[in-house]
Amino acid sequence: MADDETTTPDEAPPMTDAPPTADAAAEGQLDLSQIRVETLMLQVASELLSIGAGQLGMVPEMINGGDAVQASLAITGADALIQAFLLVLPEGAPVPQPVEELRRAVAELQLAFADAVQLPEGARPPTAAAPPPPKAEPPRPKIWTPGGDV
Repeated sequence: MADDETTTPDEAPPMTDAPPTADAAAEGQLDLSQIRVETLMLQVASELLSIGAGQLGMVPEMINGGDAVQASLAITGADALIQAFLLVLPEGAPVPQPVEELRRAVAELQLAFADAVQLPEGARPPTAAAPPPPKAEPPRPKIWTPGGDV
């Protein structure tokens, strides 16, 4: 895609195989104006999913795995970025394959997270204190009507 082309609201954001990355910009190899926001969002979502997988023990090389709070933040953050990306797609436009893959990864990590935070067998979740019983209403006084007391 040429530098002077832009997408209109009726077009899907372009998805290329090798878009400019934020790492290249940080290394001084690329002007920040060349980075597309949607590309950066999806790259960050992918990185967050990798971190979340590591925190869930799905990446053996990850040293600090096992932090459920960090895993939850990573999964939620990735999902939010993907959802924000989907908001700019025109209605009825097909979802790009890389985004579908990220959505599947979010779903898989959500399931893995649910399995990881399950209570051990026989353990009972803490129960909230029972709410106080409703106050009994005082009996209504009877009133006289021509047909009898009500």
